[in-house]
Amino acid sequence: MRISAFLAFLLVPAVLSAQAPAPTLGERVKAERPLIEKLEADLDYPEAMKRAEALLPATMPTFDKTNNGTMVQSCGIFLDLAEANRLALETSDSAGAWEKALGYAKTARALTSECYATIKEPFTQMVTYYTAAGARAKQVLDENDARIKELKAKTVLDPSERQELDLALGVEKEVVDDAKWVTFFQTYLDVAKRDSGLYDPLVKVMEDKLKGEADQIEEYKAGKGDKTKWVEAVILSPAYMEAQGDRAGKARWLYRLATLDPENKKVQHQLDLLLGRVPVPPAKHGKKGK
Repeated sequence: MRISAFLAFLLVPAVLSAQAPAPTLGERVKAERPLIEKLEADLDYPEAMKRAEALLPATMPTFDKTNNGTMVQSCGIFLDLAEANRLALETSDSAGAWEKALGYAKTARALTSECYATIKEPFTQMVTYYTAAGARAKQVLDENDARIKELKAKTVLDPSERQELDLALGVEKEVVDDAKWVTFFQTYLDVAKRDSGLYDPLVKVMEDKLKGEADQIEEYKAGKGDKTKWVEAVILSPAYMEAQGDRAGKARWLYRLATLDPENKKVQHQLDLLLGRVPVPPAKHGKKGK
């Protein structure tokens, strides 16, 4: 659930409401995602990563703590940016750029953590305030319920009665408005809290993948920790390729090897074969006996 546009009409001057705003980052991510998913389905992970990275801004925004309105806007921006970093993380992982993927995971985690940490106290206070205000207004209505019903039932009101009913209607509106503000601030708190916990597991996954790979390279005795020699060894072993499962798994593995050793022609050849860029050589047949 994205919240950057939630009740936006309450935060934007009416004179601007008729203008068509530029799409938010969250809207751009949503619009771009189907094409990126199509590229991934076609195993074109590097192009998918390129398109995801193009969505990211050149500079990081600053969280504006001036007032509730600026914090709402900043929180929406930060959560949208975290979502964009998640897309970059997913595509980088598939494209074999694991170091980049880890960086995007950490950035998304930092963005969501800052958002929740910043709004937690002031927005909780707003929820408390509007909950109490709504309860007080409801109590006034309950205490005057009979009189309000009597006034509403009259077809003609004298000036004092009209004033009395208008005050009661104002209190009824306050109850509704207070409930809306409770929902408004609580929604931001709930979404920001949820998102702040999304990225710790993803950071750990990428850290574990990088560590596991580093350990394999270090333990490769013939290469003495040389990643290019390790790549050369594993690309010559059919068992490694078969262990990657389906075409998508094999593609991800080959893209990772290509990231570790971009000059390795055997890796590139296997990628070309897998992606159908070159014809698959005919299977070799054994000699027939006489």
